[in-house]
Amino acid sequence: MPWVPDDFPVPRSLRTEAFQLAVLSASHADPDFEAVRASADRIRHVFGPHNGWPAPDLTPEENLADLTRHAAEFERREAFAYAMLDPAGLQYLGCLYLKPVKSRLAVDLRRERFQAQAFFWLSEAGLALDADAVLARLARWLNEAWPFAAVAFPGRVPGWADWEAMAVPAA
Repeated sequence: MPWVPDDFPVPRSLRTEAFQLAVLSASHADPDFEAVRASADRIRHVFGPHNGWPAPDLTPEENLADLTRHAAEFERREAFAYAMLDPAGLQYLGCLYLKPVKSRLAVDLRRERFQAQAFFWLSEAGLALDADAVLARLARWLNEAWPFAAVAFPGRVPGWADWEAMAVPAA
């Protein structure tokens, strides 16, 4: 069974008073690379305490390859990445990633409790936003516009320790 139903119209954007989302693509390469490099130390480990992205020596070519991969995953409906821009679409504020919950465990409490996991990071310009308000708005959008019963924001809700503790197989 596919992660999202074949007949589900995947949202390509979201507009709010504080920010907008657009499908992340190679067209965002320059502002994305600048934002990632400027924010690297603060956003490192956004995907987990043991994940080292972004690498300190990330190149523009590697970043472009990442964006191209994200765009292809979006079109294949495997994962969904969005650029977060200001309401006018002029300032790069960060990124949102929506992914299935994957695990090498045959049984994993995280997969049982959540149908998706979402990660976001804010650029230096994005720090002007209230991260908790962004989280609440994204959570509401995912609840209202997507076909998932529950979406986790690992590292935020739940925190990393609780998320990793759920990796223990159900008894």
